[in-house]
Amino acid sequence: MKNLKIKLSVCVLILIGLNQSTFAQEKSDNEITILFGTIQPFLLQGGNVEINYLTNKIIFEYSHGWSLELKDQTVVGEAKEQHLSLHLPYSTGFGIGYRFTENFNARFEGKLHKFQVYYEDEPFDKNNLIGEYSTVTLGTGIYYTYKPFKNKDNALKGITTSTSIRYWYKVNSTLDNDELSYFNRITNKQEIHKASEIGIANTPWLFNISIGYSFGVKTK
Repeated sequence: MKNLKIKLSVCVLILIGLNQSTFAQEKSDNEITILFGTIQPFLLQGGNVEINYLTNKIIFEYSHGWSLELKDQTVVGEAKEQHLSLHLPYSTGFGIGYRFTENFNARFEGKLHKFQVYYEDEPFDKNNLIGEYSTVTLGTGIYYTYKPFKNKDNALKGITTSTSIRYWYKVNSTLDNDELSYFNRITNKQEIHKASEIGIANTPWLFNISIGYSFGVKTK
């Protein structure tokens, strides 16, 4: 986790250190924003990068999370009762949205998530794997972006934060009837693990705060 925090900090510093002259130019028509989620490294021991292309009214998004861990306090319900932990090698997908104001936008998003099921307190390696599956979610999100130094004429100008609340509903999984049946050696009985939701406390709801950098893009 410490290494992930260091990597996140280095990425942000690299973006800030890019050529200052890029941001001293005239106001650009469009923007590209690169953001790094803070929830993923601090709570899920993984990472997330989001790339946005913004026009005057439309926003196009791609995001990719990796090496996310659901264990200990982040595991709830039947997974906790069955002494399970979940590992997500990736959570990835696209979105398109509408900018109501410069800072506020809403998006429609489709995502693909890979889940691997393990017993709690065991390393996430193939020898301990109970089962794996993928889910597809469709949903919406509202986003508020903020540039604390947008009036500066130096490299600080591009620093951007993004706060989001999203609802990603699970529409499909690779499991039959969305269920993984297996013999649990801790409870010593046959158990059923239901395909997990991607959000907080096994719900479709997600919250995140991301930090990154915006770059102007000339279209003329």
